[in-house]
Amino acid sequence: MELTEEMRYRLSYLALRLLCDAKIERDWGKADLGAVLELLDLTSGSNLAAGSEGAASERKYLSQRAKLEDFIDAEFGEEVLEIVNRAIAQLV
Repeated sequence: MELTEEMRYRLSYLALRLLCDAKIERDWGKADLGAVLELLDLTSGSNLAAGSEGAASERKYLSQRAKLEDFIDAEFGEEVLEIVNRAIAQLV
């Protein structure tokens, strides 16, 4: 599949969101995730990082993985989604 520049940026953004999601799910309550939450706030326009210092174990993070994977599958196809998931598994 030939990707336009816009499609490459979109795929990069979605892969980064999935990587952050995997990191948060793995380490929620075990580590300070303030920087990861701040990055998600910047990229998604959310407000996850507010008051995150020491409060990660008290808060709940709702995974966006299924939604993001469905979007990648619809936009880029199952083969691209598989590549993204393999790369994330290696990084996390």
